[in-house]
Amino acid sequence: MYDDLMKDVQEKMQPAIDVAEVNKKALETLFSLQSEYVTDFVDSSVAQLKALSEVKEPKEAVELQVEFFKALESKTTATAEKELAALNSAKEEISEIVEKSLSEIREMPYMSDFNKFLTEAAEATSAVVANATQTEAAPAEKAAAPAKKAPAKKAPAKKAPAKKAATAE
Repeated sequence: MYDDLMKDVQEKMQPAIDVAEVNKKALETLFSLQSEYVTDFVDSSVAQLKALSEVKEPKEAVELQVEFFKALESKTTATAEKELAALNSAKEEISEIVEKSLSEIREMPYMSDFNKFLTEAAEATSAVVANATQTEAAPAEKAAAPAKKAPAKKAPAKKAPAKKAATAE
């Protein structure tokens, strides 16, 4: 029983293990390419400094620098293209693993029951939402109708100003 459980877990985890292996292989390739590039860059920079230290004319120094940067650009481009190819390869392999896993999941017998459940739940939810929308629309229509005016209240009568008593002077 334990062996069956372990076998089942290993079988179910195989796609994740495969993805990890693809990632590992891609990272090893990228590290290798970067290591080669940095080593080559340092070596060529040291060689360039030696060459520049022996130059007597400024024109020769400029020409050496132009050649150095052209070579550096081509090496950088080549390395970047190799890295991009490694990443694309890893992406394709992982996509294949994911697609295979998803197709296997769809073929599992309990997934058809689960999909049926999800479909029924979605239909029930949309029915509830439609009912709620209709219920909310009815009061809104009533509110949109013009309201009856309330009878106007009469303002309280103003008191007549009290007559001032004439004071005799």
